[in-house]
Amino acid sequence: MHSKAILANRFQYIGHSDVAAILQLAERPEVISFAGGLPDPHTFLLDEARELTAEVLAATGQAALGYGPTAGIKTLRTWLAEHMTRQGRPTSIEETVVTTGGIAALDLICKSVLDAGDTVVVGEPAYVAALHVFRSYQARFAGVPLDESGMQTDALRDKLRNLQRQSIYPKLLYLVPSFQNPAGLTLSIERRKALLDIAREFGLLVIEDAAYRDLRFEGEAPPLMAALDPENVLHINTFSKVFNPGVRIGWACGPRHLIDALILAKQGQDQCSSTIGQYLTTAFAQSGLIEKQIARAVGIYKRKRDVMLSALAEALPAATRWTRPEGGFYTWVTLPDGVDTEKLLPASIEQAKVAYVPGPAFYHDRSGQNHLRLCYSYVPEAVIEQGVQRLGQLITDAL
Repeated sequence: MHSKAILANRFQYIGHSDVAAILQLAERPEVISFAGGLPDPHTFLLDEARELTAEVLAATGQAALGYGPTAGIKTLRTWLAEHMTRQGRPTSIEETVVTTGGIAALDLICKSVLDAGDTVVVGEPAYVAALHVFRSYQARFAGVPLDESGMQTDALRDKLRNLQRQSIYPKLLYLVPSFQNPAGLTLSIERRKALLDIAREFGLLVIEDAAYRDLRFEGEAPPLMAALDPENVLHINTFSKVFNPGVRIGWACGPRHLIDALILAKQGQDQCSSTIGQYLTTAFAQSGLIEKQIARAVGIYKRKRDVMLSALAEALPAATRWTRPEGGFYTWVTLPDGVDTEKLLPASIEQAKVAYVPGPAFYHDRSGQNHLRLCYSYVPEAVIEQGVQRLGQLITDAL
């Protein structure tokens, strides 16, 4: 048998990996990469992490280096339950599960809920790694457009009615409601309530991905969707943006019967998340260092956002538009119709030495050719302006 013939049928749905290509760009030092959604290493509290690692190993070394419970160590789950309760969603420890990052939480949900051919509703542009996970479970997609206030709820209702007329009944609705990846948009409180009403009406389970919520630079934070509807929202989150991605720790919170299903599914995923990562994360959280690092990160990322937005205003053609995020990592750029950001990317990398992610990566049908995502979180502040100037000249020449 030829080696290609042995691959599972699901690979025809997965296609190529935009995620792998994005991460590879970070390994080319000559390229200014606005592509990868990576945290700035200068936000990490290295001295504190070094001290706490020694303390954790001294106090719980044998336990920390061994296997842990599938659902997560009790101390971390207790902190997560208390944290979610403080965020407005009263939560018991049994309503939490520790995962190997946020994307693993989404994978567990799909593993527990989706059958091949099921339909998932996504706001588009959508998080590229989430699309990849859904495809790996042979899901179909229903895309709903976004505007400045997030997912358009009127369009969502129309989409669901049209699907019903075709006897299609989606199971899941996935969104990043705060500082959305890739557009940087935040779903308004009015839209949150309307969306949850629609989800209940049409029998949709809502997945709230809150990876960037704590990185708010300005404005008032709307409530968690899980706080507004605890019984119909599965909340997923990660410590990758507020502690560090190296510990590979995330979590899910939701109704107990769903969390029990995720725990069962997790036994066939990784059995348990990094035990030493969980102990270290718990120590960091209990010491108040999560809040300290968030404050540090917000200051750094706000300055970077301001530099990028100022540079975009100076360097990009007048016909170009972009979002103004109130937090998070990203801005979303819309170029005039006719500009193909996928075709432009090779020249951007090889000639301008600037990388971005083309818009089609964020659409299930590979549309969005005149859009691109810029990430300002990882690039040094002093380099952002230079990179945007190079990109602006390239775009100007392409028009």
